[in-house]
Amino acid sequence: MLPHSISPHNLVVSLKAQIYTPILTSVVQNRLAGWMIAGAAGLQAGLVSLGFPGWQCPFLHVTGLPCPGCGLSRAMVKLLEGDWRTSLELHAFAPLFVVALLLVTWAAILPQQQRAWFIGRLEWVERRTGITAILLVGLMLYWLIRLLVFPEAFINLVKG
Repeated sequence: MLPHSISPHNLVVSLKAQIYTPILTSVVQNRLAGWMIAGAAGLQAGLVSLGFPGWQCPFLHVTGLPCPGCGLSRAMVKLLEGDWRTSLELHAFAPLFVVALLLVTWAAILPQQQRAWFIGRLEWVERRTGITAILLVGLMLYWLIRLLVFPEAFINLVKG
């Protein structure tokens, strides 16, 4: 039995509040963070598209297991090259990450007045839908399925 202060109703309300808390909005509110994310992603995409290895995944390096984002750089480059099939084979979340990266970059370059409006709209969408939290949970489930159901294929795909 749950203590009175943690009733099922309170638990549901708390969980709902967590899901609907803006995540992407908190990132785009910091212009410097936006520039840093856009720069790092651009550099990584440039290295990968030129055939260089780019930054290696520290999680994969330490554990030997791919992280939820493993394969994402190559998938995003393939997507931007127009090779949707290869992109989705490498990582199904590549289109969503491209959109998120575009949103972060857009928020970083907008003049202050338009930026404030844009951030307000983004926050409104996140608070109304919980979309960012839902997608992050989906990313974790996608990673677990790839790791537990297709471990050899997943590891070989990531290692190239």
